[in-house]
Amino acid sequence: MDQLTGILMLLMVIGGAFLGALLIVMFQRSKGGRTATQEAQDYREKMEEKRKQETMNARAEKMKDFMEFDRIEDDMIVQNDGNRFCMVIRCMGINYDLMSENEMMAVEEGFSNFLNTLKFPIQLYVQSRTLDLSEGISKYRERLSSLKDEADQFISGALRAQRSNPNMSQEQEQKLDYEIKKRRNLLDYGNDIVNYLERMSSNRDILQRKFYMVASYDTLEMGFTAGYTADDIKDMAYSELYTRCKTLQSAIYSCGIETEILRTEDLAELLFIAYNKDDASAFNVKEALDGGILRLVSTAHSVRDKKRFAKEQKLKEDALDVAQNALREAMNKLKEASTVDISDLTNPNPEPQQEENPPQTGAPNNQNDEDSEENDTEDADETDITNIDPNKLLDDILG
Repeated sequence: MDQLTGILMLLMVIGGAFLGALLIVMFQRSKGGRTATQEAQDYREKMEEKRKQETMNARAEKMKDFMEFDRIEDDMIVQNDGNRFCMVIRCMGINYDLMSENEMMAVEEGFSNFLNTLKFPIQLYVQSRTLDLSEGISKYRERLSSLKDEADQFISGALRAQRSNPNMSQEQEQKLDYEIKKRRNLLDYGNDIVNYLERMSSNRDILQRKFYMVASYDTLEMGFTAGYTADDIKDMAYSELYTRCKTLQSAIYSCGIETEILRTEDLAELLFIAYNKDDASAFNVKEALDGGILRLVSTAHSVRDKKRFAKEQKLKEDALDVAQNALREAMNKLKEASTVDISDLTNPNPEPQQEENPPQTGAPNNQNDEDSEENDTEDADETDITNIDPNKLLDDILG
């Protein structure tokens, strides 16, 4: 009996151990199954993310090849992975058809000299844009608002003066009425101008052409560049391009054409309009920048801007020294070649000369006085009323 009991106990222990092992194996299998499923899902997500990234990179490469530039940086357009740099100059138009024949010949000769002085390749670019008068309209509206405030102040003061002074003469009333009408007519004229500009700006069929000169610089012109970093190459390219653009500006100025080197924001607008002509009227780069797209970017002057300002200041000082030396040499030559006392010509306070025909004493000429009074009246009528103090004018009218 004891032997049978021992056998049963042994079987129960073996059975419990087998059942425990079976449960452990089943648990491990179920856990391993869930882990494998999770790993498979993570792998699929990784592959999907990698595929999306590769697609975006491929699209970016295709877009880069289509747009033919890498980025805009430090007032330059960077191309060919930093091996080519471009700087753009905006040229203002001139009224060539309204010039005289001599002026036309002078412009043509100046442009011919400009082409002959070129020592590096340039590109001429013309861009057609939809006429945008929003900036001018906003300035007109600000000025019109200030004029309206001044006119309201004057009109209210004039009406109070008329009510409080019943013994006002007819001449004073006519002067007040004239001044009130003049200010109202000025406001009506200003409103008509603003409305006309708004109608013109709303017409998308009106285009304007803008002219640009593009100066480029390739790193191959530097020669051996193995010992330079990317920042060094960019600094040398900027210095060379800025010098070239200044040379172009001074050469084209002989034709009467004013120029301006485009900044980074202007370059972004130029390229955006070049690639998005249909959407240029709906999205304005400058408005986006003013609206706060780059509000987290520091607005302090960059080191490159400071270098450019210092270089411009140095050029101005050198030009001033050259001009002063040339003037000093000319004055010395004039002193040696002439017996005229130069100190009398350069005296800032010369003695007044006596009149050869002193005024005759006697009765004044009434006709001349009347003519002068009429001229004074006409000059007073043509005075710019925007610079007149309304309170002072009321005091003058009311005596």
